Amino acid sequence: MKNYFLILFSICAFSQEKTISVEKNYNNWGWSDVYVAKNKYISLAVVPEAAGRILEYNLGDVPSLWVNPKLKGKSFGSSEEVKMNEWRNFGGYRLVPLPIENSSIDKNGNKSKRWPPPVVIGDSPYKVSIGENSEGKKTIEVQSGVQELPVPFFFGKEKKFLYPDKIDEKIQYGRSLYIESNSSLVYIYHTLKNVGDKTIKKGLMISSQHVSWSDSKLQDGHNFSAFIPFSEELKLPSGAQFEISATPKQRWNFINRNRFKIDKNNTEDVKKYFNKGTNWKGEVAPGIYEVEYDYNAMAGLHIISSKSWICYVNKITNTAFVKIMEPYDASKEYDHGINMAIFCSGLETGYLETEVKTPLYTLQPKESFTYKEIHGAAKIETSPVLDVNLAGIITGKLQLKKDTQTLKGSYGVFMEGQAFLYLKNKRGKIIKEIKLEKVNPLKVFILQTKISIDKSITSIDLIVRVLKSEDHVLDSLKI
Repeated sequence: MKNYFLILFSICAFSQEKTISVEKNYNNWGWSDVYVAKNKYISLAVVPEAAGRILEYNLGDVPSLWVNPKLKGKSFGSSEEVKMNEWRNFGGYRLVPLPIENSSIDKNGNKSKRWPPPVVIGDSPYKVSIGENSEGKKTIEVQSGVQELPVPFFFGKEKKFLYPDKIDEKIQYGRSLYIESNSSLVYIYHTLKNVGDKTIKKGLMISSQHVSWSDSKLQDGHNFSAFIPFSEELKLPSGAQFEISATPKQRWNFINRNRFKIDKNNTEDVKKYFNKGTNWKGEVAPGIYEVEYDYNAMAGLHIISSKSWICYVNKITNTAFVKIMEPYDASKEYDHGINMAIFCSGLETGYLETEVKTPLYTLQPKESFTYKEIHGAAKIETSPVLDVNLAGIITGKLQLKKDTQTLKGSYGVFMEGQAFLYLKNKRGKIIKEIKLEKVNPLKVFILQTKISIDKSITSIDLIVRVLKSEDHVLDSLKI
């Protein structure tokens, strides 16, 4: 028996070691060392020279993240002397310290916003290593340099940089992530530490820049969407349900200046382009808002996510990539009052960005905060996405047609396992267990089965069982 456990431990340890590797010139990107986490469902790549960004999160061969083709293989130093047109945006998974409005100074020496965002956290090379967490999971660990704030600002009229009189803040970012062998889930822990000698109030904007065209020549952005849940009870500080960050005039001017000439005297042009964008689809299902990608609608949707998720969908491949984050807490302070945003970028080849904003935390010297995210990916039958949980994605909720005794539902799952139905009485006791099909992230799970229910059954749980012991509720129905 002792030898059996030694062999089992050795097999598990070897499997864990092989989950993460360091690859040379991964994907022909041109960077020397790329840290890759991979299992039979997903692949994830972290690039030290590209600010420690995650530049790949694929389900099978379907990518979720956009990589800037102009910056492959490049790296930059930590100098904050950057002008507005010198943003080194590698793509993928990026960071901005919040509030952005106090990251720099204006010509009068007052705190202000600067674009590009601070370089040390956003653009500079990171230290990256393979670690192990308290549960024995192999991790990819990243750490930024020390970001000093405020940063210099380039004053265009005088063609010179303006420098702050003093450094008010010093922060350092770290990330730890791991994957498991039989799921598409990625567990991410973000840490921001106050390494200065003054009390500060800081948060993070954590963004994913997504693939948003099948081909840039086609401009088929309508096939790439983000879905976000909202509640009528959660309003922005302005009192609005949501805000679009560009006016019709700004959008018109941007297209006319950067894309193609449009005519104010042409009624068709005015109808088509003098608006905030037709890609803000609105409420496409009860409590669900959709944004389609539009290369010509360089603007963002600001909204409070009422549940702990946001989802990006490639409708061509019916592949969904989800972020599950800490729930919105009305008792905490958020930058501009929001915990989520969706942005359509007109830069480079364009991308749809899903943005998560942490609360703002007051940090004493040497204090830090940690913020947890879980990413998941799955094949789905259709959209819109109606709900998300740790088991998977709901695109068609459980429905029972009593006249035909047919139970239906449509799902994507994050875990490899066995699906079951639990038929329960009013006390929550399982009266009957029905075994269904095997499920995994690469397989759409469409439930349609005949079911016999007597009066004692008051609810049904749809379960994904992992490793014959862990039950995860995918959906529920009260009868």
